[in-house]
Amino acid sequence: MIVPVSQTGQMQASLRLDRARLDGERIIELCISDPSAAVPSCPGWDMAKLLGHMTTVWHMLAIIAETQPTGFPGRDQFPPRPETGAEEAGARAALDRVDQAMRALEPGTSMWSWATTQSSDFYPRRYHLENLVHRVDAEQALGLASEIDGDEAADAVDERFVEFVHLREERPAGSLHVHRTDGEGEWTFAVVDDRIVVTKQHEKGDAAARGTGADLMLAVWGRGGADALEIFGDDALVDEWFSLCR
Repeated sequence: MIVPVSQTGQMQASLRLDRARLDGERIIELCISDPSAAVPSCPGWDMAKLLGHMTTVWHMLAIIAETQPTGFPGRDQFPPRPETGAEEAGARAALDRVDQAMRALEPGTSMWSWATTQSSDFYPRRYHLENLVHRVDAEQALGLASEIDGDEAADAVDERFVEFVHLREERPAGSLHVHRTDGEGEWTFAVVDDRIVVTKQHEKGDAAARGTGADLMLAVWGRGGADALEIFGDDALVDEWFSLCR
C-alpha cells in the first residue's frame, strides 16, 4: 500500500520512484517477451512500439530533469533509436537514465512543465503514472491481470484532471462528480466562465460516477469501460468529461 495521496495528489517522491522503477522493468520484460502482440488500449500499437514509446518518454523526462529547459527538448537532444536487436538494452539504458535524473531533482524547484504544476514536483509524478498506465497496457496486451494500488490509481485520476484537462478546448455541457469507493478521493469538475474548475470535496454534479480507484483510473484513462462504475445522471456527460483525459 502506497502512502495515501488523500486529496493532494502528492506522495513521497522516493516511493513514487521505487514504484516507477518496478513498473518500468515490468514493461520491458513484457514487451520483450512478445514484441508483435497487439496493445488493445493503444490502437495500431504492438508491444515493440510500446517499448519504443517508453524509451523515448524516459529519455525526454530525463533530458528535462537534467537540463531544466523552458520547453520540450529538440530531437537533436535524444540519443539515436536502438538498432534492431538492441531494443531491450536501449530501453534499460533509458530507464536507468530517467531513474537517476528523477532522484537527483530537488523537490519544489521552479521548473517549466506542459501542465498545471510548474515545479520539479510534476516530473516524478508524471514518470510514475506514465509507467503505471503503460504497465497495465502491456499486461492487457498479454491477457494478464493487473494489480493496481487504489491510492496510486486515485492519484492517476487526480493528475489527469488537475494537470491536463484544462488544456483541452472542449467544454462539457454540465458538471461531473467523481467518487472513489475504496478510499479517499472525491472530485467535482465544472465549467465556470469557460474555465474548467476542479474542486476536491463532496458536491452534487449534473452527473456522477462512483467506483474503486482502479476502476476509475481505467475508465478515465481509456483502459477500461465505464460499465465497471456506478453512474448517476447522463451517461453521455460522463463520457464527455472522461474523453478530455485521453
